[in-house]
Amino acid sequence: MPRIRTVKPEFWEDELLGVMPRDARLLFIATFNMADDEGILRWTPAYIKAQAFMYDDDLTLKDVDQLMRCLTDTGLVFPYVGGVARQQMAVVVNFRKHQRINRPQKGKLPPPSVGAWQVREMYARRDGWTCQLCGGEIPRRIVANDDHNLVVDHIRPVVAGGTDHPSNVRAAHQVCERSRRGAPEGEEFFPPAGLIGLEDSLNDSVNRSVNDSVNDSYAPSTSQPSMDTDSEFSSLNHSLMEGKGREGNREGKGTPPTPRQSSGSPTVAQTGERAIEDRMTDAFLERYRAGNAYSQRQVRKVIADTLANGTDSGELWKALERLGSLSKPVSAGTLQFAFSEIRQAQNASNVIALPGQQLTGTDTTVAGWGAVADSFDSFDTEDTA
Repeated sequence: MPRIRTVKPEFWEDELLGVMPRDARLLFIATFNMADDEGILRWTPAYIKAQAFMYDDDLTLKDVDQLMRCLTDTGLVFPYVGGVARQQMAVVVNFRKHQRINRPQKGKLPPPSVGAWQVREMYARRDGWTCQLCGGEIPRRIVANDDHNLVVDHIRPVVAGGTDHPSNVRAAHQVCERSRRGAPEGEEFFPPAGLIGLEDSLNDSVNRSVNDSVNDSYAPSTSQPSMDTDSEFSSLNHSLMEGKGREGNREGKGTPPTPRQSSGSPTVAQTGERAIEDRMTDAFLERYRAGNAYSQRQVRKVIADTLANGTDSGELWKALERLGSLSKPVSAGTLQFAFSEIRQAQNASNVIALPGQQLTGTDTTVAGWGAVADSFDSFDTEDTA
């Protein structure tokens, strides 16, 4: 591992990493050194054990496999089988965001093939589901006969020697990618006229989302939680460890983010309706973003995670309103405190008020229960008489 890498101070404040085991966090830092300048590394328990935990005799290959799954389940690392030799590889998804590479070297390890829809979706998540050509939003689900669906654009075209390595690919609309592909090399890119329809539909969807949130205050939804793409590749990683690796569409757990459907699965009609996590995110940011440093991506992830855990959408919206009114950050931890306050307020009407409220602290409790005991004694005296 001869490469010099850096760890940003924000790494230690990341809430997603904070809930992981310490060894998993250490492994994630180790991937920076094990990966080449494209963020690609070998991904087998034996290799990881030899490189990152060579002196840790208390960690078995099975333990290392579990740590590797922590990184793949959370989407920090994307496992795949690549190359002619069908090697077990992985790519650190946001490698170029973590590392500033000086004089990058050409990658020697095989990149994931962009022909697989899981790989295209991974790059879309890396780029925030935003077209890197026009800056517009990319639909998370395939829309029938729509040119705004996701496609991977090669910065340097394949015909000119470009590769599928992560630094050479980016998420884009199909219509934008076609427009750029047909333009002379080096010419400035101008968004095609076909994007106008997408912008109008997105604006209408956002307006409906905000109005619905105000009128309905997000009544409980009957929609089923979405399938987690990261969990799909958790199962792929498990199969890789058993030597059964194969790329394909495998069902995962019901946790966000909301994935797109594979190219081989039925497409959905374009109705203009967006997922509830998207509508709640839009409504929350519309109301509380001014004056606060809320990140749309972070807020949506927390909302989607919470809904996937079976939380009632109405109760979640009340908790979000609580955080927004106090300008608190939106995270799994702050939501727990908001839920706790809301439930305490709801249960307040079920609490018996004890006598002696003029006292404070422990004296109030003692005096109150003493008065209750005296009332029981008076009942006994009346019965005896």
